[in-house]
Amino acid sequence: MARILLVDDEELVVKSIEKLLKKEGHEVVSVKNGQDALNQAETIDFDLIITDIRMPKLNGLDTIQRLREYLKAHGKSRIPEICITGYADNDLNHRAEELGINEYLYKPFDLRDFLACVKRCLA
Repeated sequence: MARILLVDDEELVVKSIEKLLKKEGHEVVSVKNGQDALNQAETIDFDLIITDIRMPKLNGLDTIQRLREYLKAHGKSRIPEICITGYADNDLNHRAEELGINEYLYKPFDLRDFLACVKRCLA
């Protein structure tokens, strides 16, 4: 199916999402921070990125912005993005909207809704 980059610093969230996506037949590469995500994107072509917003070192929105810059500089197409967060933050919501993030979900989310987001992004 698809190769998905999952970026989240919460181990339980990573394990749950990873298990769900693998059950759906996807290949999942998981990392704990934005810098590791950028490093992975330099060596692997992904079909989708799923990232938490609040993380140490490099937050999810900055990660997406830098990833887009990297892809553009290397003549690659933009990757669809899903942002997940456990926090309601108007500034981050507004910034995600400005960036044109494909999907934005609040934790905890319904797994059916999450899978529907993944399918929309991969369509």
